[in-house]
Amino acid sequence: MAKVKKNPGSGDMDSIRLPDKQEIRALNTPKHRGSLTNQYAESLFSKGESHNKGSFERAILYEDPAMNLRTSKDEEEEQEEDFSDFNAKEIPKATGLNRGVKLGNQYVKKKTIVIWCTVAVTFLLFMMFAFPPIISDDTSSSVVDKEANVFKNMGMTELKAYASSHYSMNSQKAFTSEKMENYRVVKLAYNARNLSPFKVEIPKFVVKKVASQYKDRIAYISMADKKENGDQEPAEIPAFGSKTITIEVLVNVADLSEKEFNEAVSSMIIATEGMNKKVFGLSVPCIPSFIFVSNNILLDMS
Repeated sequence: MAKVKKNPGSGDMDSIRLPDKQEIRALNTPKHRGSLTNQYAESLFSKGESHNKGSFERAILYEDPAMNLRTSKDEEEEQEEDFSDFNAKEIPKATGLNRGVKLGNQYVKKKTIVIWCTVAVTFLLFMMFAFPPIISDDTSSSVVDKEANVFKNMGMTELKAYASSHYSMNSQKAFTSEKMENYRVVKLAYNARNLSPFKVEIPKFVVKKVASQYKDRIAYISMADKKENGDQEPAEIPAFGSKTITIEVLVNVADLSEKEFNEAVSSMIIATEGMNKKVFGLSVPCIPSFIFVSNNILLDMS
């Protein structure tokens, strides 16, 4: 049998040999230390020195699962412990006014219902005790009283003093003549409706505003209904009822045209004064009513 010739470079047992100590010592000689291979190795493992990244550094770090002492089972046990230690806040139960009441297909808090009821009760009390009657003008019944003569029983001086104490005086400068043809008595009619369960009493009306050019043309205003002594008769509106109220206005028309006369009257803003409601024998003041005289009223001065 022919002998097989061994290749000296093959990996058999005969090729293994111990390193030569002489060669190891030679690595520390200046000749080997100055080689490019050793310089790169020294720069690679030296601290604080920069070096170019080679393929060795770009390699992905592989972590052997067998070397990891923490297993997935351990992590699961820790998570369970964390959740067992966590005390979640309990959602507070709705109590008292925060409880819901079903209205139709939805729930509404009792607090909201209480607020609605409070607003409704307040509004009803306001309507009963403080809300004034609703006053609307009656243009068809508003006229000029051509037969009225304010100087029949007294002169201008006496009328001025009497109007100042018994009526609502607007301007004393309006009294410039004792001739009745220079004055007109206008009667304005209004419908007053009382929406409360208590009787309303209106003792008098006052002039709140007049156009500046006609300020000294309106002498006074009063209730058209008078007592025997000439005092004003307060208007009384029954509970949940209505009444027609007529207001008397004395206008100085000297040198005024028909148009100016109508403008002077329609520029007025009238308000109630001292109005109250009779509540179980007591007089309870209520909010005053304001009347804007309609410019649809056509008054004939002649």
